[in-house]
Amino acid sequence: MAFKSLSEDQFKKILAENFTPSATIKTPERLFGRAKALKRIERALESQGRQIFIFGDRGVGKSSLALTAANLFNTSQQEPIYVVCGSTDSFANVMKSIGDAVTSVTERVETPKINPEVGASMLGLGATYKPGSPGSVSISPPESLNDALDIVRYVVEKTNKGRIIIVVDEMERIDNAKEREKFAELIKNLPELSDRVKFIFCGIANTVNELIGSHPSAGRILETIELEKLQHNYLWEIVESVAEKTNTIVSHEHLVRISQISDGFPHYVHLIGEDMFWSAFDDEEVVDKIADRHFKAGISGAIRRAESVLKSQYELATMKTRNTEDYQEALWALADSTTDQRQLTEMYRSSYIPIMFERPNRKALPKDKFNQRLLALKKDTHGRIVVGYGAGWFSFRENIVRGYVRLKAESENVKLGAKKANPLAD
Repeated sequence: MAFKSLSEDQFKKILAENFTPSATIKTPERLFGRAKALKRIERALESQGRQIFIFGDRGVGKSSLALTAANLFNTSQQEPIYVVCGSTDSFANVMKSIGDAVTSVTERVETPKINPEVGASMLGLGATYKPGSPGSVSISPPESLNDALDIVRYVVEKTNKGRIIIVVDEMERIDNAKEREKFAELIKNLPELSDRVKFIFCGIANTVNELIGSHPSAGRILETIELEKLQHNYLWEIVESVAEKTNTIVSHEHLVRISQISDGFPHYVHLIGEDMFWSAFDDEEVVDKIADRHFKAGISGAIRRAESVLKSQYELATMKTRNTEDYQEALWALADSTTDQRQLTEMYRSSYIPIMFERPNRKALPKDKFNQRLLALKKDTHGRIVVGYGAGWFSFRENIVRGYVRLKAESENVKLGAKKANPLAD
């Protein structure tokens, strides 16, 4: 038993309550670093006619903030309504799902027996009769804005007293821009309905810009909350909360590395932390301090368990018959800074050369070849993992990818995000 006076069942409970790499957080005590955002949401919900739009990078914790707020500030007997958008969804589909949420799932899913069943002749001996059951509740997809508003009214009537909060998540996944714009019409008219219903929308910045751009009046109704990446101290708190409950010390160096690798995305902290502490628990000796071997196990586990989308993006970008390591090292250089956009010359000098200096078995490319690798990473053949802005400026298409790139580099003993000695420095 690695942790003194702690059973495996107790340890599992601690991990389950504190590391949630595959689940959404719904309680404030586990939502580190979002107290100010929660306060803004609470105050906006008290403002008549005001609705919420949370936006930010994928993986930064929008869903967790929205669901935590919904559970905290929902006062209806009905649970908060949660609807997630998909690539094939339309405005009508989403509104139907909102209406369906206040009806029994049994009534909606089971096929009813509408007609009575009769066995043998009703006048003969041994006749049987089974009455038909009532039809199921069915809400039709709205065909107009007024139909959609009727669904909102229906939700208000079904929930009786108190405030009901509706979370509409991942709005950017609706491929059709015209369908997304229909939400702006809905938002514009929500203040005319009961103030007992409140919406919390989640998406990326482009989504909220589309809504406001198509209907400026919707912008006056929306409280827009940009969710930025977590600061290092809040990322440390996620790990330290488990360390405290297991009577374990996590060194400042390991905390710094975890926060640098995760790049402000809590998802990576949960992944690394969970495997790191399991490694310590599996130790043959009693552990009171996380060692390098436990930290490395956390990195390996995080790579193994990271989102399949992130893995496939990285592999498509780098796993080629030729120059695989070139492409990896180009991505590592781009990921070495938290700056979203990086200029070629600065990146080559301050990141790529120091990285290659740490890899004595590899020869650094000249700057023009390094530029060619970055340009190739913009192409479909490499999954367009990189975006170019002209004049030698580059960024990741999605910022969450940077954390996975840092994980891969760390697994090969290249520490990204940390200050490096520069052999080209004057």
